[in-house]
Amino acid sequence: MSDLEDAIDTHLSSATGVPFAVFDFDNTCIINDVGEATLAYLCGHELLRDRSLIGEEQDEADYHRRVFQTYYALIKEGQLKAAYMLIGRLFSGFTPGEAEAVTLAAITEEGSRIGSKVLYGLHIERGLAVRRDVLALMYFLRGREVRIWIVSASAEPAVRAAMKHFGIEGDLIATKSVLNNGVFTSQLESPMPIIEGKVECMRTFIDSERAPLLAIDESPTGLSLLETATIKVVVDRNNKLTDVARERGWFLL
Repeated sequence: MSDLEDAIDTHLSSATGVPFAVFDFDNTCIINDVGEATLAYLCGHELLRDRSLIGEEQDEADYHRRVFQTYYALIKEGQLKAAYMLIGRLFSGFTPGEAEAVTLAAITEEGSRIGSKVLYGLHIERGLAVRRDVLALMYFLRGREVRIWIVSASAEPAVRAAMKHFGIEGDLIATKSVLNNGVFTSQLESPMPIIEGKVECMRTFIDSERAPLLAIDESPTGLSLLETATIKVVVDRNNKLTDVARERGWFLL
């Protein structure tokens, strides 16, 4: 990573103010997706509390299967924003503490061994593990007094719990549900850090004018945010974003 470190030091020499870096979380800071792992845990153990996540209130015995399969159907159809909003609403009916606790239970059940499993007839990824090279990049940036921000489409309690579990330090912007008497509702706060909304969130909550020193992502959905950064870094998952990174000469991890 020496070339990347050299680029960081070069750009820091002319930086003004407190520089900041923006990290995607799922599949970037960690292998696999804590939102999807929590979805599998909540649906597999039939723990959802809001029975109206996919329409009018449902009383059917197969409600949890339907929620689970709806998410993956939306992904397959390319309706990514709708899918991520569904993931963001999973904790409707939970308190913040309960949401973090159930996420930690999901992380424990997943384990760190990367593989796959079948749930409700669908093959899905299994296991969650930190990406050591990304963590090392964070440490390097922090040592240069660069402020670290995690910007994630997953639900805030899930990402916060995962950050604590994996020892990932930084400020967090993630999808937030509106609280009512200390309990999450199914209403999501705006702006939402989903796809192009990540840029809006960065401008709203981090800095309205300055570019991030560095941004890192692994999905084509992060392209708009990457394009705002001085240094663009892509986690190589051999997808369309990898192709863009190679074509434009961006850094690949």
